[in-house]
Amino acid sequence: MTKATILQFSMIPMMFIPMTAAVYMGVMEAYMNGVPMIFLKFSRAEERQADFLGLQYMYKAGYDPNAFVGFFGKVMDEERRSPGSMAKVFEDHPPTGDRIIAAEEEIQKILPKKPEYLVSTSEFDDVKARLQSVITQHKRQKKDDTGPTLRKHAPDQTTTQSGQSNPPQTDSSDDSPPVLKRRD
Repeated sequence: MTKATILQFSMIPMMFIPMTAAVYMGVMEAYMNGVPMIFLKFSRAEERQADFLGLQYMYKAGYDPNAFVGFFGKVMDEERRSPGSMAKVFEDHPPTGDRIIAAEEEIQKILPKKPEYLVSTSEFDDVKARLQSVITQHKRQKKDDTGPTLRKHAPDQTTTQSGQSNPPQTDSSDDSPPVLKRRD
């Protein structure tokens, strides 16, 4: 955001430079198309740095940093199954293959192997169990959902003169449509 703000402020003097409409349009086209491309480069570099720091945080927290590589392997498989239509030039993240290679190199260079790694914690197991129950419930609802249905409301209970309520007499096998009766 800081880089974007600085670049926007650097464009203010351009407003005061006299130029023809064609030159102005050319400058604006270069600004509108070139600046986003420059910022994609910044974004990719920041993602690489985030990957590098993420590996270190995982390692220091006791987790196996190779799980990071495994995660990106799954992301790459998903990308292969459903490739996007966006050109690689316009992506704001480094290519997944490059991220895997960089992570493997960093693991070999800076992170010595530990005798054992943390596999999970009780908090992780709790979150995993809750997530599994949500997924199961969602699947169950999907199976039951066969489309819209019309539900008939049960008629109101009637009250006798003695003040006791009598349940309405309904025939469960009656599939006739609901009828509105006129009140006089």
